[in-house]
Amino acid sequence: MKIKFLKTYNALIAILLVVFGISCVASKEYGTPDAKFIVKGKVSSKETKEPIEDIRVTMNWHNDITNEKGDYRVENNDFPGDRAFLVKFHDTKGIYMDLDTLIEFKNPQFTGGDKNWYSGETSKTVDIQLTEKDNG
Repeated sequence: MKIKFLKTYNALIAILLVVFGISCVASKEYGTPDAKFIVKGKVSSKETKEPIEDIRVTMNWHNDITNEKGDYRVENNDFPGDRAFLVKFHDTKGIYMDLDTLIEFKNPQFTGGDKNWYSGETSKTVDIQLTEKDNG
């Protein structure tokens, strides 16, 4: 009688653990909070103020090439909060000097988040002027 009671009691506990364990897992989200940080702007010549085409702009693993208007846009997903990104500007034609600049996001305001893990996106507009190389 005692063994039968213990087997029944153990089966009941096992069933309750399975039911509560599944309900806890179903309501739990896994992952890391993230947000999209966007840097965009225009690259122009310091001397002529004209836009520069074909400048490779790199932020972490994301690249862009400026268009005929000198426009670029790079982005990176990262943990929401204060962040700083090294953005590199490289002239693919070799006419202008390369430039590396640190873009800081302090107290960023995010829009378009899902109120869960994705906080949304924030952006900065950074216009850059590149200096021509001295070919003399």
